[in-house]
Amino acid sequence: MNPAMQIQLALLNNNFRIESADDIKGGERFRLGVGLTITVYNNGTVLVQGRLKPKFAWTLRPLMRILPKHTSWHMAKEPAY
Repeated sequence: MNPAMQIQLALLNNNFRIESADDIKGGERFRLGVGLTITVYNNGTVLVQGRLKPKFAWTLRPLMRILPKHTSWHMAKEPAY
């Protein structure tokens, strides 16, 4: 199973809503209902971008447990409104 499939399965098993899943060059991109985008590259690199919606701030800790330790986090500091 490739890294993107593993992460997608882990997100779904932990009740994260995936609004869209798009194939990109060299990987796959997941847009989550909590306001974040997770890009998983075929080489195993994982990038999280975006801004958590305020009512979903509690999801950060479970998400950090799901994603690999080497995940690169590039999130906006202030919540999205």
